[in-house]
Amino acid sequence: MTYYNQYEQMEFGAFPHQNNLMDVLWERSALKHVAKVKTPTMFMHGENDSDIPIAETEQYYIALKDVGVETIMVRYPREGHGLRETRHIVDSIDRCIACYVKHFPDTNTGTRSSTGR
Repeated sequence: MTYYNQYEQMEFGAFPHQNNLMDVLWERSALKHVAKVKTPTMFMHGENDSDIPIAETEQYYIALKDVGVETIMVRYPREGHGLRETRHIVDSIDRCIACYVKHFPDTNTGTRSSTGR
């Protein structure tokens, strides 16, 4: 809902304030349905992302916290839409592995996976 620019006009043929587009956008908004979410979630976002404003990630992160979903948000300085700095790439991989190990049990033993760093 925060991404208000030419995209909506190109995609839907109108701006959000025209016709009933705001109703359509709200119906499709993840924020509207956040109370149904149960899945632990990790957000990784470049602070300089010009495609998706970081405010959208922040909104959804806060909404998930408000409804009690386990969630974390990682902000990468100097990054845009995708990570480029080696340390950020390594950090994101480490965080993904840790998240996987935490949330997906080893089906052979019934315990948490021992893979990871």
